Amino acid sequence: MPANKKAMALASLLLTRGGYSYERSIPKTQVNGLKILIELKAVVPGPLDSRYASCSFCGLHRGPVFRCDGEMHVQCPDCGPYKVDLSEQRNWAIDTEWMIRKLRAALNMPAHIAVQKLHEGVWQIGVYKKRAVLLAQRIELVVANALHLFHGKTLRPDSWVITPRPLGRTSSDPLSGTAIWWHLEDRFAIHGNGLRLVGEGSDELNLAVQPKSAAVHGPFSETFEWVHLPDWSSEPVRLTAAQAAIFAVLWRYQGQPQSAEMIMSKAHLSSDKLIDVFKVKAANKGDPLYEGPMYAYQSLVVRSRRLGMYSLGAISVNFDPLGAKN
Repeated sequence: MPANKKAMALASLLLTRGGYSYERSIPKTQVNGLKILIELKAVVPGPLDSRYASCSFCGLHRGPVFRCDGEMHVQCPDCGPYKVDLSEQRNWAIDTEWMIRKLRAALNMPAHIAVQKLHEGVWQIGVYKKRAVLLAQRIELVVANALHLFHGKTLRPDSWVITPRPLGRTSSDPLSGTAIWWHLEDRFAIHGNGLRLVGEGSDELNLAVQPKSAAVHGPFSETFEWVHLPDWSSEPVRLTAAQAAIFAVLWRYQGQPQSAEMIMSKAHLSSDKLIDVFKVKAANKGDPLYEGPMYAYQSLVVRSRRLGMYSLGAISVNFDPLGAKN
């Protein structure tokens, strides 16, 4: 399993658990995934109290930490005293604000639609295809509150419900057709510094070229989610929602240089640099899916590092869409 997919699976697991999880409780196969989540700032560290430590053997008790022969030990009521490694006491929780922010970007949700907390562990994060999108820590929380969520004061017919894949057995349609249920780790993938929606019923990104990929704004599609780069590929390159937002802002100014701060603000992105949204991680080197957007950035964006200004080059502003089809 690719490292990014392990990281997404771990993010889903942490969301399901809620609260903080000790690092040692994370499956060994997902340790690399944790490193990616830490790098993305998708997880937040829990408080570390050096006076007490959780038992590494039984995991049931916490005991006082004391020094013996120059080393730190912990006294577990059941397992007795043993040498403790305080690094084992590190604990992490998923940053739900990060998750919500990245899901909204992946679904290209309007920034003016606010996030609402509907129940503990259940949020309405926005609207996708004119239908409400709910994120929940577990599908059980949605089922338990279904009457209020879908038929209460605010009706939410045919909503999208996003939750991690359940840990135990459950019905294939626990919502009985009231809403469309998406498994978080199946329908979204880590891409760059954010998330990307993946194809229906597939672990791979849906790369099928659809009519909406046609060049409308120079080399870009109507929504800026696709860009035509004949020197790179005969097929258009798919962009993430964040990458598309940056190109949409640049296109609006038709080659007039703008500051990075202004561009990122107009694109509703928190990063300080445009390049952060296009960087290719080591695990994705050589993958056209990730290299394509970087090539688009390098070939279409004119950068003045000294002045900190960015603009679209003439080649993109004057792009002939008919020439891209030949």
